[in-house]
Amino acid sequence: MFPESSTAKTKLETKNFLSFLHGFTGTRIMYTNQSKLSYYNPSCHMMDYIVHIMNTMLCDSFCFKRDTPNYHPYILRLYCGILFWIQCLRAGNDVNVLTNVQHKFLNRFLDNHPLETLPVPGPLLGLFETLCSSQPEFPPHYGKVYPRIPVQPGPAQRDAFMRDDNLESHFLANVPRIFALLKDLNRLFSQDPPVYPKRGKHIPVKENAVSTFGHKTFGLHVDRTEAEKWSLVSPGLQYPCEADQKLNEAFAERYIDFGFPVTTATDNLGKISSFLHMKRNMAWFTHVKEVANSVAAFFEGSGTFDDCSPHGMVANQVVACLSPPKHLPEPPTCIADKRATYEFSYKLRSTARNCCRVLSDAYQPPLPRDIWIENS
Repeated sequence: MFPESSTAKTKLETKNFLSFLHGFTGTRIMYTNQSKLSYYNPSCHMMDYIVHIMNTMLCDSFCFKRDTPNYHPYILRLYCGILFWIQCLRAGNDVNVLTNVQHKFLNRFLDNHPLETLPVPGPLLGLFETLCSSQPEFPPHYGKVYPRIPVQPGPAQRDAFMRDDNLESHFLANVPRIFALLKDLNRLFSQDPPVYPKRGKHIPVKENAVSTFGHKTFGLHVDRTEAEKWSLVSPGLQYPCEADQKLNEAFAERYIDFGFPVTTATDNLGKISSFLHMKRNMAWFTHVKEVANSVAAFFEGSGTFDDCSPHGMVANQVVACLSPPKHLPEPPTCIADKRATYEFSYKLRSTARNCCRVLSDAYQPPLPRDIWIENS
């Protein structure tokens, strides 16, 4: 007979093999901690497009104009432009990135104009709901994503027109220039005889004329810099005035009732309060808000700023990849130059697995077929 040791099993049993790994059973997979904040540069171009469509509808509505005598398309542009900045400030406050100056202004604004008193027209409600901070998947390994706005929104002097050293300025509502549209329109009203522009004919800066607009003097088109040319279609100036001659004539009698602040060429627009023209007084915004209330009542599905949380939807985690057009557009020759607009294609990609649902909820029309969603 063979010795017992020679007949013993030569292969390790499973339980014996796992016993070798007993000391490693409590080991966890460690993820790299990337809890720093991420940001994106918000763009108001889609908002401006929707506001333009809304203004066109309102200007064509006899009943609305009859019931809202203080309405003018520039007033709605101004209101929405200011709300865009305020919502970005609210999102920044949610992630604690505001400067002391920004934080004080936001609190002062909301003390004077509480969220529930700020109407948001139905066509814009979904857009403002997505303008917020959000938490990526796998918390707490990744920090929040928020819309970042420049600490210095405008130039050191108003007659510089806009900051040409900051690309973000071409994607954020140019509130001082919307004020310039109103001031220039009032200048025409005050002439002898008064001038009431027809629809699409209020063009303060033209191609072959030296013009002063927003306290800045624009030379002939051939003498303007590239920055000056493209500033003529900055947010708030891209679309021609939707008001017709009769509406402009009616607004001429109402302009003084708004009590807009006086502007000078040397105004420093570096702080958010000055940029939004609320440094000393924001009572004028109450009259603008009254017009917005009538606009919100005109459109179905309207709400208030209280419906737009500063934190929530992951729609801001979708990256839009733009493809350049076949032919680059020509530099603008005047305000609201249609030749400066161009078609382009784009794709969307995101690491947020539910971004398709969020985008569909925010915007009622279904996603176009040529949008590509990548989950990686």
